[in-house]
Amino acid sequence: MSIINFRRRGFMEMQTSKQLISSHLKEYPIKDYFVGLDIGAGSVGWAVTNKSYELLKFRFHKMWGSRLFDEGESAVGRRSFRSIRRRLERRRLRLKLLEELFADTMAQVDPTFFMRLRESKYHYEDKTTGHSSKHILFIDKDYTDQDYFKEYPTIYHLRAELMKSGTDDIRKLFLAVHHILKYRGNFLYEGATFDSNASTLDDVLKQALENITFNCFDCNSAISAIGQILMDAGKTKSDKAKAIERLVDTYIATDTEDTSGKTQKEQVKEDKKRLKAFANLVLGLSASLIDLFGSVEELDDDLKKLQITGDTYDDKRDELAKAWGDEIHIIDDCKSVYDAIILMSIKEPGLTISESKVKAFIKHKEDLFILKSLLKTDRSIYNAMFKADEKGLHNYVHYIKQGRTEETSCNREDFYKYTKKVVEGLPDSKDKEYILSEIELQTLLPLQRIKDNGVIPYQLHLEELKTILKTCGPKFPFLNEVADGYSVAEKLIKMLEFRIPYYVGPLNTYHNVDKGGFAWAVRKASGRVTPWNFDDKIDREKSAAAFIKNLTNKCTYLLGEDVLPKSSLLYSEFMLLNELNNIRIDGKPLETAVKEHLIEAVFKQDHKKMTKNRIEQFLKDNNYISNKHKPDITGLDGEIKNDLTSYRDMLRILGPNFDRSLAEDIIIDITIFGESKKMLRETLRNKFASHLDDETIKKLSKLRYRDWGRLSKKLLNGIEGCDKVGDGTPETIIELMHNFSYNLMELLGDKFSFMECIQEINDKLTEGQVVDPHDIIDELALSPAVKRAVWQALRIVDEVIHIKKALPSRIFVEVTRSNKTEKKKKDSRQKRLSNLYAAIKKEEALLSGLKEAEFTGLKSGLANYDDAALRSKKLYLYYTQMGRCAYTGETIILSELNTNYDIDHIYPRSLTKDDSFDNLVLCKRTANAQKSDTYPIAEEVQKAQKPFWTFLKQQGLISERKYERLTRNTPLTADDLSGFIARQLVETNQSVKAVTTLLRRLYPEIDVVFVKAENVTDFRHDNNFIKVRSLNQHHHAKDAYLNIVVGNVYHEKFTRNFRAFFKKNGANRTYNLAKMFNYDVKCTNAKDGKAWDVKTSMDIVKKMMDSNDVRVTKRLLEQSGALADATVYKATVAGKAKDGAYIGMKTKSSVFADVSKYGGMTKIKNAYSIIVQYIGKKGEIIKEIVPLPIYLTNRNTTDQNLIDYVASITPEAKNISIIYRKLCINQLVKVNGFYYYLGGKTNNNIYIDNAIELVVPTNIAAYIKVLEKFDLLRKDNKEIKASTVTTRIYNEGSTAIVSITDKEGLIVYDYLMDKLRTPLYMKMKGNKVDELSTIGRSKFTNMTLEEQSIYLLEVLNLLTNSKTTFYVKPLGITASRSTIGVKIHTLDEFKIINESVTGLYFNEITIV
Repeated sequence: MSIINFRRRGFMEMQTSKQLISSHLKEYPIKDYFVGLDIGAGSVGWAVTNKSYELLKFRFHKMWGSRLFDEGESAVGRRSFRSIRRRLERRRLRLKLLEELFADTMAQVDPTFFMRLRESKYHYEDKTTGHSSKHILFIDKDYTDQDYFKEYPTIYHLRAELMKSGTDDIRKLFLAVHHILKYRGNFLYEGATFDSNASTLDDVLKQALENITFNCFDCNSAISAIGQILMDAGKTKSDKAKAIERLVDTYIATDTEDTSGKTQKEQVKEDKKRLKAFANLVLGLSASLIDLFGSVEELDDDLKKLQITGDTYDDKRDELAKAWGDEIHIIDDCKSVYDAIILMSIKEPGLTISESKVKAFIKHKEDLFILKSLLKTDRSIYNAMFKADEKGLHNYVHYIKQGRTEETSCNREDFYKYTKKVVEGLPDSKDKEYILSEIELQTLLPLQRIKDNGVIPYQLHLEELKTILKTCGPKFPFLNEVADGYSVAEKLIKMLEFRIPYYVGPLNTYHNVDKGGFAWAVRKASGRVTPWNFDDKIDREKSAAAFIKNLTNKCTYLLGEDVLPKSSLLYSEFMLLNELNNIRIDGKPLETAVKEHLIEAVFKQDHKKMTKNRIEQFLKDNNYISNKHKPDITGLDGEIKNDLTSYRDMLRILGPNFDRSLAEDIIIDITIFGESKKMLRETLRNKFASHLDDETIKKLSKLRYRDWGRLSKKLLNGIEGCDKVGDGTPETIIELMHNFSYNLMELLGDKFSFMECIQEINDKLTEGQVVDPHDIIDELALSPAVKRAVWQALRIVDEVIHIKKALPSRIFVEVTRSNKTEKKKKDSRQKRLSNLYAAIKKEEALLSGLKEAEFTGLKSGLANYDDAALRSKKLYLYYTQMGRCAYTGETIILSELNTNYDIDHIYPRSLTKDDSFDNLVLCKRTANAQKSDTYPIAEEVQKAQKPFWTFLKQQGLISERKYERLTRNTPLTADDLSGFIARQLVETNQSVKAVTTLLRRLYPEIDVVFVKAENVTDFRHDNNFIKVRSLNQHHHAKDAYLNIVVGNVYHEKFTRNFRAFFKKNGANRTYNLAKMFNYDVKCTNAKDGKAWDVKTSMDIVKKMMDSNDVRVTKRLLEQSGALADATVYKATVAGKAKDGAYIGMKTKSSVFADVSKYGGMTKIKNAYSIIVQYIGKKGEIIKEIVPLPIYLTNRNTTDQNLIDYVASITPEAKNISIIYRKLCINQLVKVNGFYYYLGGKTNNNIYIDNAIELVVPTNIAAYIKVLEKFDLLRKDNKEIKASTVTTRIYNEGSTAIVSITDKEGLIVYDYLMDKLRTPLYMKMKGNKVDELSTIGRSKFTNMTLEEQSIYLLEVLNLLTNSKTTFYVKPLGITASRSTIGVKIHTLDEFKIINESVTGLYFNEITIV
């Protein structure tokens, strides 16, 4: 084995899991070179140049490349598995503790009892007790399991018996207590007292009803009547709802004075609707929330109704809260009533849970007898109900979950439906009537184990446990033995009622947050934590404080500052102001006095949602605008979303003039401990006993605040800044928002000094600190996808700095937006326009000056165009302007669209570079020539066209923003212009901000510069640097290179002091964004020369962009997470599969390893592979790749363990040795002269994918680009014609149009054939060039243009392997992903190439 080894730093990167970044610690000097980064969700492009944009070299290679990796996944799925795992783990521990408490006494009575229980799931031959009888619980001569089950058909029979008369048998006591502790009920009412006699229904009813506003219905007097109807066992749910609705007539409050101007009759009608909606909701029927709360604008249909059943409510709650605001608390209260009703149906008043369940068991037995005798008359119906076991049959067999074939069970609704249908067909009888009425009441054949048991609170089980211990106490003295300060009986009670508070979190402090784990609990003492020593071992207060510290984010701008709760007074005030300051009335912001009045009069009082209409009404009522005027209200989306809820809560509970800082502290505590009312009450008592009485604390603990904001108190209220051009009066952000109409983004922009202040504070804080990049990345509020990309980018920068032994003077960063949410399919233009046109009333259109024939012509014409046609900007604008020229109002002649009409930029493009539809209009060429680059639009044009523009805006055809630009009558100010420039230089994207913050903290001396993606795209277009994604991965590196070029020119042209520059020169034309690169751009620092030299720069850039010496590397993938598919398959299935296809349910237990007995899980996931060498059956030397399953690598395995594993799966192997320790997916290998990336395992093969980047000449690349475009458009519109798709290529000032033709297609096809015939590609596995150039070519020439376009891309994929599926059957050949066998000694060559993150360091290891 020859090993070529470069002993270099940062090498064999795969061997270290937590790669170190150390360049920021080395005190390297700064040198004149630039680094560019292009950060995407699954790639990082990078480039390194000198100041004249020439790429630097290292070891004969240019320093640029693309790093590829799988996108980071979010943790939601893992988190839910983790919490379920913890819950079950804690249940297991409870039961283990229970066994320990019973152990000594049990051993005297029945020494093998616990062993038998534990092994009850084993086959006889696997049991250690050697006890071969089929009895598990009782093995006495005169009492066996049979006797036990006869005496107690269900566990509830045993519990009920023990409560009444106790027992002498410790085993029975154990079984009852075991069941109570295992299924101990919910903790929704932690700390409250319940018992089986009290009815809690009235309390929860009162709480729910007191917050619903009725006109004249007196709900307080009606509560007990409502309660009685709800609990009436003889009525169906819908009858109950109707009966409750009728109560409005009986209980009318006499003292209500009416202010709404409605008649008594109208009021009663409204109240009935409201009460019926309430009744439906609490009974689990479908309820209209609009009837309950009144209507809300723009609600999705599925949020207007709600039916609380099973666990659907919890899933939907967050969506409902967004839509209904504070009303969600009333819905929560209704859910409590629903739970209480379910609880009463499970547990009858006066009976304990067990007694109720026994009663239900007897009822089931009696109902079954009646149903059987009813169906016995017809044998086939009887068998279909009680014996058949077929898929989709909702009969009794499935209802009691005894299905044995495909389906095991069905739900109650389906069973009732089936039974009803069967019974209705029988002749009338008393039994038939009984069964049908029981189905109607939903009480037929009640089951024991149902989802609804989840509503039973632990207090009811606790009551039973206490009774059992009391009756059994005298017979079992061990229950009263005291240890650790508690008797065994007290410990059992503690175990039931104790649960670990969520703010303490996981108890294993070995996995502490400081060590990269999840735990934050603070210990008082080490040792095992039990329910009775919890407070001796764990420090609750400190753990709660640590919880706040770890689980709340840090401020987006100020390092290390905690964020405010979303409901804090300051944060909700900020959110409200941020929204109010965006509102414009007739284009002007709200005046400060009006805004303050609105806040005081509306938001600080109880109020309805503030929609545009209500704002208008408020302005009219207070004489801010005249009653006749219809104001144009813009800048808000439907209604004002934010509110001062917490302010109103504090006012209500703490009274007027409450202490704000006290209130803020209380709100923080409610946000943290809100889930645990008990801890919240304790915390409030401990902290504020001197300020708050018990009644106040009780009220406060009912409040629910959730979630945290993104900003800190210090940012909003603790730092002062000023308008740089104003008089310099310093004010805080919140003050400026109150006194003016700025939003946060404007205040943090270049007009104010806040960003400089923030920078200064952050610099002071980090001075002299050793920065750990891991910590900073963790703190940043970024998605996992961006975090992974940022980390890869950092490692690249780190390696480049080490290679150069110097820091770059500038780093240019561009981060691709890859928010999944933004990928939502945009509404088709065709659909959008058709909907808008359909909504236009004919008379309105005629009033606006259109003729009837013209209007109908537009509508019918629109129907003829599909999305592809409407992607023409001109055609789309034609329809948004209803066929009229924007500036003259004349009708546009459609046939002359491309010759006589132009697209015009409202704000001149040379100043803004804004190409969005909000800045574009379609107009006559002559009108455009007159307007040229002036702004605002000429007064006479505005006067003539304004009514038409207004009409277009009202119909939704043009946006508010476009309308504002068209009608504005003041010229662009210096502020506007500097705003445009700022937009070219400042990036608002969160992830970009995070990346720059990070780089600035690691390398404070380096200039970190943002690059705006649009500017680079324009530069690519103007200079014909085409980007073809499906060809190869070079485009990431080339983007990074262009980021340096474009970024640096912009950076030097508009230095940071451009505001002053405009103030000095006025708003005259001093720059032209559209022609930036046509002139020299000098550097700010004269000695640095030129940032762009018209004579030489472009030649250098072209030369660099033509090069294809690009390093492409992939991040190695070691799989982790789930060990296998979670479905457990039966022994009969698993037993038939071949060895190793299934693993036992518990990987650590040797008994369960036999899947032919116990079943198991399949789709076993492998972590990585090793390469072993051994001697085979015939004495030959074999080298084999062996994948290692995750369950194996999760344990700390030694080489010997691995060798044993290999021996277990290949028994014939002798003298096994490991020759390569870790081979991951995406590893670069060389097989028989060609380079590949390794994929996963399939049967006895390993997938391999081509690792050679395809390079083609420009004309071929351009054609492939058009094909890509066609492929993309086809996804939305299957009917699209290939000939309609084109792309433009700009070159030396002229434009060429590339379109799809069969002639060009054939040229590209033949080019790809020639490529496959080159000596390099002839070595590629699966090269089908012979078939492709004969059968394939003749089939290709006979295809339609659309088919050719589709299959040409498929042929291309045979060379690039960018997709792992191949679809070339229509060309008469088959192709699939290439593989190599796991036994690699048969190959001529197998080398492993290890690369560093940049690919500039590498080594080869020869295996074969």
